[in-house]
Order: sequence, then C-alpha cells, then structure tokens
Amino acid sequence: MTVEESLRPRGLSNPRDFQDANFLKHPGNHPVERYQTGMSRVRYAMRSYLTRFTDNQSSKLYEWQANHRTTYRDIFFAYTSLLASHTFYVLCLPIPAFIGQVDLVRDMVYVLGYSIYLSGFLKDYWCLPRPRSPPLHRITLSAYTALEYGAPSSHSANATGVTFLLLWNTWRSATLGWFGKSFCSILALCYYLTLVAGRIYCGMHGLLDIISGAAIGVVCFAARIAIKNLLKDFKLGDHLWFPFFSISWGLLLLFKHVRPIEECPCFQDSVAFIGVVSGFECSEWLLEVLKITSDGGMGIQKGFQYFIYRLVVGVACVALWKYCVSQTLVYCTLLEVLRLPDDRPEKTAAHAAANEEDECPLYIGEPKIDIIGRFFIYAGIPFVVLVICPPLFSFLNITSS
Repeated sequence: MTVEESLRPRGLSNPRDFQDANFLKHPGNHPVERYQTGMSRVRYAMRSYLTRFTDNQSSKLYEWQANHRTTYRDIFFAYTSLLASHTFYVLCLPIPAFIGQVDLVRDMVYVLGYSIYLSGFLKDYWCLPRPRSPPLHRITLSAYTALEYGAPSSHSANATGVTFLLLWNTWRSATLGWFGKSFCSILALCYYLTLVAGRIYCGMHGLLDIISGAAIGVVCFAARIAIKNLLKDFKLGDHLWFPFFSISWGLLLLFKHVRPIEECPCFQDSVAFIGVVSGFECSEWLLEVLKITSDGGMGIQKGFQYFIYRLVVGVACVALWKYCVSQTLVYCTLLEVLRLPDDRPEKTAAHAAANEEDECPLYIGEPKIDIIGRFFIYAGIPFVVLVICPPLFSFLNITSS
C-alpha cells in the first residue's frame, strides 16, 4: 500500500477531503518573510510566539488520528461537523422562534454572530496554519473550510457559546424537573464534545485552535448575559436612531476588519453573521414601533402538528429568501436604485491573476459592493422570520391564537 492509499478516506465516497501534498496551497504555511513584511511588529511578534504551538503539532496529531480512525467514525464526524456549518445555522437557527422562543434565538444570534466575527478576526490577524495534510488526513464535506487559517477554531467557539447558553437556559427553567434538566444537559455536552473532538479527529484543528476558540465562546456567552442584564429595560422602539446605529455598527465592524496576509474565506461568514445580528435588531425595532409582539403568536398551544406546519412554511420562506429572491433584490437595489459603484469586475480580474499560481495567493481584498450586499442578504433572514412569517402563519391559521 502506498502512502497516498493509506491516507485516502475510508467510508466517504467523495474524494474532496483528500488534500494535495503541497501545503503552500493552504494559508499560513509560507516562509516567515511573507508575514514579517506584511504585519505590524506587534502582530508579527504574536504570530511568532503562537507558531511554537503549531509548528510541531502535525506528527503527534497524525499519530492520534491514525490510532482512532475507523470507517464509522469518519462518516460520523464528517456529518456531525455540519451541525456548526453555515447552511445549518441559516435553516435551523430560526426554528425555536416558530414555537415562541424568540428570546433564545436572540441570545443565540448574538453569541454565534460575535463568536464567528471574533474567531474570524483573530484567524486573519494571527494567520496561523492548520495542522499539515499530509501527514494528517482531512475529513470534511466543506471544501472551503480547509482553505481557512487554523486558530481560533470557529466550530469550537460556536459550540462553546451555544452549549453554555443551552445549559444556562436549562438550569434556569421553571418548567423542567431535575430529570429533564439532567437529560438536556447531557445532550448539550454530547453535542459539544462531538463537535470539538471531531475537529481534531478530522484533522482540521490542533489544541491551540480548540482552546482559543473555546475561550472566545466563553467570552461571547458571558458578554451576552452581562449586556442582556444591563440593558433589560432598554426599549428599542423608543429610539428612532437605533436601526441606523445597528446597520452602521455592523458595516463598521466589517470594513474595519483586519486584512489577512493570504486569501482566507472565513471573512464571508463574518459578513453573514454580522448581517444577521443587525437584521434581528432592526426587525425587533420595527415590531416595537408597530406595537407587535416579536413571538407573533407562534407558541405551541395548538399542538405539535401546528409547529410542524409553521416549521415547513417558515423554513421554506427562509430558503426562498436566501436562495431565490435576496441576491437579485439586494443587488438591484444597491446598483440600480442607490447607484453604488460596482467594484466586482476589477476584483475578479485581480483574483483570477492571483489564482494562477499553484499556491495560496496573497490577499487582494473583497469587493465593497459584495460586503454590503451579503450583509443585507443575511439581514433579511431574521426579517423574514420575525416580520413576514407571523402574519403568514396567521393567514394560514397555524398560529397559537
């Protein structure tokens, strides 16, 4: 058996997860001169310090991975990693709102949104590589994920923040008994351990990535709880300036995002989640101005079958907006109505020239129109869930009232 055959995936029919031996195709692996010349002194000093934890990790991680790999585990961890994927959050994050748990969705939006942003910011700031493949074998169903920097792990940040949030709500619940709280806690911990251990098993992250990601998740959870208590009496609808502030703050975070040294797609997730945060805030502001409760009568009093109806209709509305309507509507508004300059052609040409090299190219930049467009596309998702779906449910007579 050749080395390539020994590293080929077992149990996955799609060969996308088998990486080329040329590690220069992946960001963070170039000679130190590239980073020294492209970074400030402080930034480069931080990267140099942290590389002592990443330079020699691959061989030990490979030994661990090789000792534990089986066909079943390959399949299990490859598919459970989707529980923290982009599409999973788009389609599943709104679901608690369909049973009236808007407060939980709000907390998750803040925790996930800022976990993604902070982990993406530090990824692009530190420019640290993932564990090398080979020797590690990368098991992933998301090809672009392997093209990101390594630390911090956004999967770990998300999983940590969400797990703490679920445990917080579980043990503060007045309706769950001791058995129910224990059962929900075990499920939350299984979810957490599966995602975190899976990142190492799949060859996607090392210990520094996992630990720094988990720290971000804890910080975002703690910040959300603290700010929620601090602003518990704040009424969005009393302030006409709030939606302008929310949108301006979100776009400021994105346009002031640190520039990575090499091309790294994680910034796209930051744009999406900051857009969702702003869209959620503006939607709740509108509902308060119109004196409409944000749950829209979406409780479960009518029974489980009505929740299924709302689930089908709600997810269909989100998918219709995200994959059919949003891009055309948003870009037509930005380009034809607001007459914003379209800087995509020049960026596309620059990207095409850079990608001719057989290695990860230097970062060129994102078209400004794409940042704004993606921001508003994802801002439209909470608008659909909170503003469009409730009257639609009422029209279809599938609300709780």
